[in-house]
This record gives sequence, C-alpha cells and structure tokens, in this order.
Amino acid sequence: MLTVTRTVEFCAAHRLFNPEWPDEKNLEVYGRCSNPGGHGHNYTLKVSVTGNYDKESGMVINVTKLRDILQKEVVKKFDHKNLNDIDDFKNTVTTMEVIALTISGNLRKPFSEAGIKLVKLELSESDKNTVTLEPK
Repeated sequence: MLTVTRTVEFCAAHRLFNPEWPDEKNLEVYGRCSNPGGHGHNYTLKVSVTGNYDKESGMVINVTKLRDILQKEVVKKFDHKNLNDIDDFKNTVTTMEVIALTISGNLRKPFSEAGIKLVKLELSESDKNTVTLEPK
C-alpha cells in the first residue's frame, strides 16, 4: 500500500468548557484552558491517505488536489477563527480529540470523491501535544 501525507497549518483560538457544567467544574477539568477569554494554538495537521496507484500518472493522488481539499475543508474553515464560534463545534467541547474527529468527518466526502481513503490524521496543538486518529 502506498500512503501520501500532506501537512497543513492553521492558527485558531478556543475555550475548553462544557456549558452543562458550572464554572467551577470547567476550571477543575480544563484548568486555565477554560478561561472565558479563550486561548490560541498554532495547529499542525498531518493527513495520510491511500488509494489506487495509477501507473499512468504515477500517483495515488495529485498532491495539489490533496492540498486544495485540505485548504477548503480545514484551513479556510478554521484559520484565524474562534473554534467555539464555528457551526462544527457549537454543541461540543473543542478538545484536540473532538477537532481531529470533526476534521476526519469533514474530509470523508471529498476524499471519497477523489478516490482516496484516510489512513491517519495527526493534529498537534503544540510541539508537546498531539492526537492521532487512525480510522478502521
């Protein structure tokens, strides 16, 4: 199996909080990340895909097409935005895990249309914190 990986970056702000909980519990669970003013990250997203290898073109997918999909479905939606204000996250907590799952869901249709499948998604909010998603 051949796997193609593309990396994109975006900057976004968010606040970790569960609106069902009182402020005290949000502070206990999320610490300073529950600050009402929010905070930001410079996210790095690595997306690995696979598909049929086309002997004629020599590619699984043209990396320009992969770049365009990631720009449309991730960077344009999230870059320099407050994630809590985006419809994708209206009813959830914007943890790295939830962001990764949401991105994966948003990529499902365009990847299917491009004839590729998500193999691995890695989302880093810092050089110390990364979540990895490997769909079954």
